[in-house]
Amino acid sequence: MPIVQPTDGSVAVTGASGYVGSHVVTALVKSGYAVRACVTDPSDPNKTRHLEALNSLPAPGRVDVFRANLLEEGSYDQAFDG
Repeated sequence: MPIVQPTDGSVAVTGASGYVGSHVVTALVKSGYAVRACVTDPSDPNKTRHLEALNSLPAPGRVDVFRANLLEEGSYDQAFDG
């Protein structure tokens, strides 16, 4: 399997607002990836503030937050599109 590079496109991270997911998103952004962070409630600043703050870092990557819930069919479609 080939190694994924930042120039290959966006990377989706499920559970992005959790402890492990947050660290994965941070590492990807610092490495230059465009990250699609999937969270259950993007309107809750407690779940998204730390993710959106990554866009203020002098890092080459960026993060966009998407609403996604494993219990809702099709809710990951937008984040995984493309």
